[in-house]
Amino acid sequence: KDNREGIMVAINQQQNNQNGRNSCLTCNTSKIFISLLILASALLWTSILLAAHLTGDDNHHNQFIQQQHEEIVLEKSDFVRSSSRHGGQNQQPSHAVNSPSLNVGDDDLLLANWIIKQRSVINNGNDDADSPQSSTITPSLSNLLSTPLNFTPGSLPLTQLSTLQHCHVDPQIYRNHLKGGIGQLSYSKKYNLAYILIPKSGSSTGRYMMKTEFDAVEPRGNKAVKEAMNADNIIAFVREPLSRFYSQYDEAYVRTAPWHNTQNPYYVDPNNPQQTSVHPFPFLYENFHSYHDYEDVFCPPSTRRNPNSRRECLFRPTKEDGTLAKRLDRFVLEYDGRTPYDVHLILQVPKLLSKNSDGTSIKITELYNTTNAEHDWQLIAKKYIGQHAKFTKADDAKKSGGVIEGRSYPRRFDKSLVGKDTERRICLLALLDYCCLNFPLPSSCEEEAKGLSCTMDYDEERGAVRVQPGVFPDVARVKLSEVWIPKR
Repeated sequence: KDNREGIMVAINQQQNNQNGRNSCLTCNTSKIFISLLILASALLWTSILLAAHLTGDDNHHNQFIQQQHEEIVLEKSDFVRSSSRHGGQNQQPSHAVNSPSLNVGDDDLLLANWIIKQRSVINNGNDDADSPQSSTITPSLSNLLSTPLNFTPGSLPLTQLSTLQHCHVDPQIYRNHLKGGIGQLSYSKKYNLAYILIPKSGSSTGRYMMKTEFDAVEPRGNKAVKEAMNADNIIAFVREPLSRFYSQYDEAYVRTAPWHNTQNPYYVDPNNPQQTSVHPFPFLYENFHSYHDYEDVFCPPSTRRNPNSRRECLFRPTKEDGTLAKRLDRFVLEYDGRTPYDVHLILQVPKLLSKNSDGTSIKITELYNTTNAEHDWQLIAKKYIGQHAKFTKADDAKKSGGVIEGRSYPRRFDKSLVGKDTERRICLLALLDYCCLNFPLPSSCEEEAKGLSCTMDYDEERGAVRVQPGVFPDVARVKLSEVWIPKR
């Protein structure tokens, strides 16, 4: 009995010792965990304080906007903000063509935040007591835009698609660009997909892709066009305006030349001395009576391997001596930008409108850029046809310069001889596209950024923000006898 009691006492003591060791182990583990937690908290607060110090006033401003989000009075916009995907590798986020479309609240909140910052910059950081942003509650877009706001093209915090949906095209100023409506469409009933063809913005490639890869047709008649415009998915491609203008000019030059006898109201028939229409810019063809006369300027016989052959002239870079560049300079100076005499001179935005009477955009779901056309068409195919989509037909038909269909001829005028002042005026002529497609100005036009501004106001009747050019094109105020030619 005594032995059994002794054994039991020994067992109890051993259990107590084990429990004590477990308790100590648990205690030590808890202490280590608490220490690590305290250390992590300290590091977190240090990071927060450091970030707050680095971001400064902008961080406090963003916090204020976020805190007041629930109190923002956002005016409901009539514009449709459709979803789209990011597809432009060469675009910055603020200029992205296919980044995800924001919903109404997010879109307007971005604009409200941006407008407040712009007003602050204009006021040198000092809020006027009477200015909208001095309120303790972030005001509505209507109040923020009680006076119009001028801004630099390409600076909006919106995608190109969202910017287009805020665009306003003055139906009087741009009435000649608005003639004919949206123009041609390509419609795939199979994939419920419509494509808007914009001349000199990849339309030849787009037409070919839709026809061969998406089984599309180009609708004719009001009923067929209406069906296409009611498609769930409507896409378009746009192009940097300065680059596009050069292509527009080249195309219009040849199509309206006096020797071109196909669909040309300015054709000069040698067998019919009575010409019905006189070209608005006849100096463009001075001493040119045939295409060969024109060709001999950008491809002089003395520069050809075989002076008696013209074969190499088709795709060879221009060798012109400045004659064609000077004529382009003069054309840009005299062209008012409001009366395109050829369809290829029409701006891009007017081709994307639903109603010419009020100048608002149509329901476009995806907007792409021609700078990345081949890649974007691959994305479009994978979305609608499937991940297995391969452009075997397009690959077989692909031409030089990455152009799947259409012409890829080099410039006939020497672009290096075009003056910077000419390019600045081109930016003015195409300012509607720069403002409404959120394209940044090219470097040659940046010096005139203040004179090439966009404007934003609020249309109370429609309850919508409006974006449009801050200045409008007109005839250059220079006498023809004093036509200025830029320094070379």
